[in-house]
Amino acid sequence: MSKSERTTGGGGTRRVWATLVGACLIGALLSGFAGQADEGRSTRRAPYAALTSPTAAMTIVFSDVCLTAVRDGTSIEALALDHYLRPVPPRLTGSPTATAAWRLASYSKVFVVALPNGGCSASVEGGNPEGLEAAALALLPRYGDFVEGQTLPAEDNTRTVWCTAETSRPLIVVLVRRTQGRRPAFVANIFRAESTRPSFCAPARPMTAPSPT
Repeated sequence: MSKSERTTGGGGTRRVWATLVGACLIGALLSGFAGQADEGRSTRRAPYAALTSPTAAMTIVFSDVCLTAVRDGTSIEALALDHYLRPVPPRLTGSPTATAAWRLASYSKVFVVALPNGGCSASVEGGNPEGLEAAALALLPRYGDFVEGQTLPAEDNTRTVWCTAETSRPLIVVLVRRTQGRRPAFVANIFRAESTRPSFCAPARPMTAPSPT
């Protein structure tokens, strides 16, 4: 056998193994969806698109779970379970402040994390950072009139703050976009300010006086 044939054969074997592993992974994830439906945890249709689409996965953890829970003051856990996430040990997320965590079935790591301040963090490991951030920004108007605040560049990421218009306890979204390195492609931290409007938010828009009639 020639060297090229041996090389081709080795590559073919690796591709076969990769295909088999991928098939097993997808099968396990599909079983997880079916299991949660059978256990009565959710009456929703299983989010099969999230298995392979980082944008679909981001929409679930960022919008359907975290933003909804923090805006409405509802249970993060209840929404996570209703959207087919499974509880996992918080240490698996790598967050030192996580008090609870749930993982969504996907080809990459997709988490929802409960934070000590009542906030919620959503992360997606795979995907295009710029594309995921753009998709997240397109979802914000569903949850309020958000105004861009401070942008804080770091060594391997850029953090941009978005705040709703209230002067007291605005809803705050911090979008973290990876610029290099191995951190998740997308992270969002969502919480309500404890009292007055923080300085990292843009100044509140002045109220417009009603027109005299």
